[in-house]
Amino acid sequence: MRMETDMMTVNLLRLCYHCDDAHLCETEEQCRKCWAEQGLLPLENEDEGQRETKQFLQMMHA
Repeated sequence: MRMETDMMTVNLLRLCYHCDDAHLCETEEQCRKCWAEQGLLPLENEDEGQRETKQFLQMMHA
């Protein structure tokens, strides 16, 4: 779970910091819903390799 928590923090900093509506998201669930609506979360049908590659690339650009 540590990686998931770390990615939550990274996502908050990368995706919410400049968002004009960030104050509207008061819970982690609201943040995740917003990211999903914007297509920023991994798709359910992605395999493990695709998810790992995306996470690695996101970490490299953070």
